[in-house]
Amino acid sequence: MFKFSALLLFVSVPVLVSADCGQPIHPDGDTTKCLDVRGANFTDGTPVQIFDCNGSNAQMWDIMPGNTTVKLHSYNFCLDAGSEPANGVPMKIWECFDDLPAQTWFYTGDQRIALLGQGFCLDLTNGAHVDSNVVQTWICTDNNSNQVWTLDP
Repeated sequence: MFKFSALLLFVSVPVLVSADCGQPIHPDGDTTKCLDVRGANFTDGTPVQIFDCNGSNAQMWDIMPGNTTVKLHSYNFCLDAGSEPANGVPMKIWECFDDLPAQTWFYTGDQRIALLGQGFCLDLTNGAHVDSNVVQTWICTDNNSNQVWTLDP
């Protein structure tokens, strides 16, 4: 008769996983407002704004901590800062391109979405949590609540 012994080895590996359905991005923890593509118009140049959260595809984003793109889930459109980021430049979506500086962001530990290596952050224009307020780039500033963007847990 044969005896069979099995040794099972379990290895725990940390994995960073993004949501299967994308996730909303909220200004400064306000879960009633979401980063939104105006009119759910998925074409180059459509403004990105703040709007009441409604769970639509226009509000579902793929974003990861650290170096990242801010990409519409299930679409090949990214948050785009344009070719000359500066204070007050309105945000838009544009077809995603690998390694394009206008689409390369860094989600910081203090919840800012910053253009990688450029000193500008995604900014809630005038801090106004009102529908249709188009977001902009602005020089990254410590303790500026207009530049805090929270994700759902």
